[in-house]
Amino acid sequence: MTEKPYCDLGIFIMADKAIMPTDARTPSRWHIAIEPIEVFDYHNRADFIEASKRAISRGMPEVPMPSDTEMYWDEQGPAMKDPVVLKYANVSNWDELEKKSIYVTIECYHRGFLIESWGRAKSGKWSDDKVLELRLDPEVGIEGAIDAVLEHLYTRKDLPGLMFDITQRTAKGA
Repeated sequence: MTEKPYCDLGIFIMADKAIMPTDARTPSRWHIAIEPIEVFDYHNRADFIEASKRAISRGMPEVPMPSDTEMYWDEQGPAMKDPVVLKYANVSNWDELEKKSIYVTIECYHRGFLIESWGRAKSGKWSDDKVLELRLDPEVGIEGAIDAVLEHLYTRKDLPGLMFDITQRTAKGA
């Protein structure tokens, strides 16, 4: 039997902030982003860690499957008509969110962390190609996982406005 994550952090990195919704699971095992949502300055390592710890403490709650009026189906499966993250990103639709963000996930397991991030397609939206897939031992803790995300973001040049202090290798406040 494969180990199941105790938390899955989906982080939308925008030029000026990060948005991390609570990842909930439906009875059919489909994941959905719900409130509460952490909005924080990812440039500040301590803020990033604290937001992640709060999200981890919530775990992955189980919620009922959304109604047919709240969702639609596309070639990739079910999707929400009005995803809760859009209002925090101050965008009107999912395509705009993809063009204005980098998506990073941190899956938290008792045996460690899996960090993934995707590149950008010619359309400006996220591609199917992973540009980061990193497995970390549990001993690094969420702090080590956040450091790995920050190191990855330092290398990204595909998000207008993504700025780091050039005198250091990590984000401000690290």
